[in-house]
Amino acid sequence: MSSFAPERIFSALGEAGVDYVTVGGIAVMAHGVVRATLDIDLIPAGSPENLRRLANALRALRGVPHGEPGTPVTAQLLARDANMRFDTSAGQVDVLASAAYGDLYPDLRARAEVISLEDVEVIVASRADLIRLKAGTGRDRDLLDIGDLLALDE
Repeated sequence: MSSFAPERIFSALGEAGVDYVTVGGIAVMAHGVVRATLDIDLIPAGSPENLRRLANALRALRGVPHGEPGTPVTAQLLARDANMRFDTSAGQVDVLASAAYGDLYPDLRARAEVISLEDVEVIVASRADLIRLKAGTGRDRDLLDIGDLLALDE
């Protein structure tokens, strides 16, 4: 994997016209938490056309499925009821495409915020939605993120 360049990933998503919401570390940082991350976590809109655009963006970044570099990146692959990790020329992209995330997508997108990362538009989940999503994982990192997000009110 090459060095992490999130602005290149978001630029490719924007150029391809991908409809998505960013969750995870980048979204947490967008809300003002000081934190490091080395990947992009996103939930895409699940329409076949949007998944084709996402596949195009990942291919433009020379993306390959993590651990399966011979598997082609297609809309059909992205349409599976699964969360998938891709290694790209700009870093790791985790696509949260399981049905559970797909069901949440319309409401997440309606409440999402647009930020700028080095002059590139990035769509991030709202702070309240991030807290809800992270509360459901039980992972230590996510519990720390919840505390940090809540502390922003203090």
